[in-house]
Amino acid sequence: MTPAVEFSNVSRHFGPVRAVDDVDLTIAEGSFFAMLGPSGSGKTTCLRLISGFEKPTGGTIRIFGEDVSATPPHLRNVNTVFQDYALFPHMQRVALARALVNEPRVLLLDEPLGALDLKLREAMQDELKALQKRLGLTFVFVTHDQHEALSMADSLAVFNEGRIAQIGTPQDIYDRPATRFVADFVGSSNVLPPDMTRSLGGPAQWASLRPEATRLAATGPLSGTVTALRYLGSGTRVLIDANGTEIAAMVPAGEPVPAEGAVTAIAFEPSALHLMGAS
Repeated sequence: MTPAVEFSNVSRHFGPVRAVDDVDLTIAEGSFFAMLGPSGSGKTTCLRLISGFEKPTGGTIRIFGEDVSATPPHLRNVNTVFQDYALFPHMQRVALARALVNEPRVLLLDEPLGALDLKLREAMQDELKALQKRLGLTFVFVTHDQHEALSMADSLAVFNEGRIAQIGTPQDIYDRPATRFVADFVGSSNVLPPDMTRSLGGPAQWASLRPEATRLAATGPLSGTVTALRYLGSGTRVLIDANGTEIAAMVPAGEPVPAEGAVTAIAFEPSALHLMGAS
């Protein structure tokens, strides 16, 4: 099947700034694809390159197999829903309907839910995902909100400094982050330095350990002093100083929580420790 969107060695430079730096990307037809990253990471520039609002400095952009690198926006079968609705700042459904009325093959969404409060944003996430599945269109969704990307996307790319740090399914990226940046940016993660990983019996590499994969115990491979407690409703987040490395653990609601200053051990399954690169 021909990809809906394909980047081959695509770059976009603004003077000395490499906003997009030699990106290769394939977006499957009929998928909900998210571009996730902090401000200035290159995700919005990539969206504008797909729409034709920006022209690549180098490389090739194809939409359904057709080279559109030099094609103006009005000749591409794509539409864009912007974050800013000008005179209608809270009319997301109207903006979405206007973008879909001429039946584009690809719909680009540039942080369209950023101005909404939490409950309305979550409701719109459900609506967007249901609409995409019903129409079978390719949605390309730009966001800096990891929860939006993880909950809606079939696959996603994590951007950092103009490059793709990792691409995969939400579960792949959450459970198996490729780098320290991805582990830090996507979800909450304990990043263990190489010497700590080695002390646990692994190779001297950086490793990721999600807080929800840990439990406090009388004995365990790690131990330290409780430095802070954060009540979250569904449980309590416990911060622990383990020989200079901060470790976060989750205590489910209803279970005993240690006091600040208490010494505790941290237990987890070996499979919960994920080795990764340093970048």
